[in-house]
Amino acid sequence: MKATVSALARIRARRQMTIPEAVADAARIQEGETFVVELEPDDPDVLRLRRVRDSYAGALRGLYGDTAAYLKEERRDW
Repeated sequence: MKATVSALARIRARRQMTIPEAVADAARIQEGETFVVELEPDDPDVLRLRRVRDSYAGALRGLYGDTAAYLKEERRDW
């Protein structure tokens, strides 16, 4: 199980917040990415950030292991 990464952040003028570096690094947040901010309906103290992807190409890469090696082996067996 992965350890939770947490840090304090403060709301500034115009309701802006900077995501702490440790959290941004752990989440691999890049400049220019877009997020949806959701309020937990049962708990107004909980906000959730959800990344909006421009493209899902490659999002599942590696999920099934090394597919290139698998295809190479299958082709060899033919």
